[in-house]
Amino acid sequence: MKEMNPLLRSFLFIIGGEIAIEVGIELLNSEEEDITDEGITENIKDRLKNLKPDIIFEDNDGEFLKLNTVRKTLYKLYSSKLAQFRRIRDKSTGWFIYYWWHEFDLFEEILMEKRKLMETKLRERLKFEESNYFFVCKECSSSSNKFNFDQAFELNFRCPDCGGPLEAQDNQELIQFLKEKIVLIENLDL
Repeated sequence: MKEMNPLLRSFLFIIGGEIAIEVGIELLNSEEEDITDEGITENIKDRLKNLKPDIIFEDNDGEFLKLNTVRKTLYKLYSSKLAQFRRIRDKSTGWFIYYWWHEFDLFEEILMEKRKLMETKLRERLKFEESNYFFVCKECSSSSNKFNFDQAFELNFRCPDCGGPLEAQDNQELIQFLKEKIVLIENLDL
């Protein structure tokens, strides 16, 4: 059985939990053969029933692992660009059969792409926070409502929920937090 990169294992867990790791293991170990979602499901069941008899993937009706759960996980991996498939129509039933394989060799590129996206979003948020003044109502329970200067001006600096005064909010702590996260991402080695 092939060993999985620990970073890839963590990423798979983020995508789909323990089941994504198990599906990833099956995809990794089936490089030389075509494997269907049914095959992946059966392999996981066979491998884990003996190794971890107490593990439960399905909460309802006591079934250990459903084919539909594996299919959903495969589609999550596909949408994350970590798995690919080809489909062939079964001539006797007319149903499609999906054959799956991993794209784990693209993992570093995917991580770099996600890193770049996260950095871009953090920079946009930082720019937004630095270029706006915000106002909040400290009297009402929905103090999570945050208004920029133009919105607060239109409301005559009164809370639309309770009518209390809107007070300036110091967002320097958030700005500092965003700057720290940007530096952290910039210095991240992959």
